[in-house]
Amino acid sequence: MDDPSFDVGGGVALITGANQGLGFEMAKRIAHMPRVNKVVLACRNEQRANEAREKLQGLFADTSFEVVVMLVDTEDTTSCRDFGAKWTAIVNAPVDLFLMNAGGMGGRDASDIMQPSGSTRIFAMNVLGHAEMFDALFRANMLSPKCKVVYVGSEVAVGMGPFPKPDLRDADNIAAHISNTYNDPTGATAIKWIGPGNMGQSGYGTCKAIAALYFSALARRHPSMKILTVSPGGTRGTNAHAKSGWFFGNLIPFMMVAFGVGHPLAKGAERLQYGFFVNEDPYVSGAFVASEAIAPPVGKCVDYRSFKKTGNVFGDEKLQDAAYEAVRRFMG
Repeated sequence: MDDPSFDVGGGVALITGANQGLGFEMAKRIAHMPRVNKVVLACRNEQRANEAREKLQGLFADTSFEVVVMLVDTEDTTSCRDFGAKWTAIVNAPVDLFLMNAGGMGGRDASDIMQPSGSTRIFAMNVLGHAEMFDALFRANMLSPKCKVVYVGSEVAVGMGPFPKPDLRDADNIAAHISNTYNDPTGATAIKWIGPGNMGQSGYGTCKAIAALYFSALARRHPSMKILTVSPGGTRGTNAHAKSGWFFGNLIPFMMVAFGVGHPLAKGAERLQYGFFVNEDPYVSGAFVASEAIAPPVGKCVDYRSFKKTGNVFGDEKLQDAAYEAVRRFMG
């Protein structure tokens, strides 16, 4: 994928959650592109970010590109709203590639802790922070007119295993999910700790579903850019399960690859790379690209906007606009 025919504009790349896992793997791959001259690692842990910068620079000692560390926490929407001004002061060049990778299940209290915006912590870290960063950069004229944006999605958005299929109908309903005031038909709160060994947040899939709809709507509002959601599939090393307990956070990812129900980090990163640099179906602007198989989430990718197994929900522009309206209720 280092073919010089790939056009990355001025070659400035921004990656959230870049100090390890998929984020760092993508930093390595993007840094290898011929026209890239600056890679910005946007992380919340300064020590780990600086260690990642040194490691990345060490891998490419003979090249002239620059690695910059910027501190941002996608849980902290104020930090994300200020990102445009901070970017202008430190980098002062438009973003050409933006990988929205930070996020995860966030631990047992991720759906209970409310942010000042009114959203849950799990929604802020996965979706709202990235939406705020995009807007902040756009307001500061720090997004290239042909900027390529890839949001890291997941097949759990459609319901998979212990993750329930999200009930998304309109802006009010979606906003209720974001604020954790939604109640399912049985009267139980939808977002809860679920699965064998309490392995994950049921709300994680809902966050990913709302995000896919939101970024499809955003793509229609910025037609000169390429904006899409891409799932890395069942990938070891995504760090999504970092606070999900030892069993799910460590053993399950290894078993997925060993028994052929998942794939290694390099394969997941390849999907994200295609999102930036392949301009044909399913990797087109507005798409939600994920595994055709769903369970296990590996193999051939399709665009879930027109995928019959998902009921074409993600291709519904009215629902996309409802997600867009709902998310923006929580933005500054």
